Amino acid sequence: MKLKMIYKKYIVERAKEAFFWTFIAFEGSIIISRLIVLDVEKGKAIFSYLYIKGYHIHHFYYGIILLIASNWLALIRYKKLYKRISRVLASILFGGGLGLVTDEFGLLLTMEFGIKGNYWAPQSYYAIGIVSFIFVGCLLFLKAD
Repeated sequence: MKLKMIYKKYIVERAKEAFFWTFIAFEGSIIISRLIVLDVEKGKAIFSYLYIKGYHIHHFYYGIILLIASNWLALIRYKKLYKRISRVLASILFGGGLGLVTDEFGLLLTMEFGIKGNYWAPQSYYAIGIVSFIFVGCLLFLKAD
């Protein structure tokens, strides 16, 4: 019950709900994707990579799909009753998509023609840190409208 009161007082009443859920989805998608990659690299994986006609489909593309879906959801108009739900859902989709794209940032930067990039490149950690810092700054310091 106390957690619900804290959420209402510091998140909802300060109009930070969209930033909060975006941040949670962003961090969650990075953690889950890193754990899945570690699991697959061990060899005895629960999960496996998606291949289409011999091409490995990276989770960067899933992130782009989530970003498109979140923007579409943010643009369409809902009745007043569903406005908060659609805003929260769009925030979660956006955070998850941004997390999946940011997670492969180092891979995309280090990839060259025909040569595999480095998924564990430090650029990914820099990008994750910068985006996380921006979200925390918005949660703590940005004034609500």
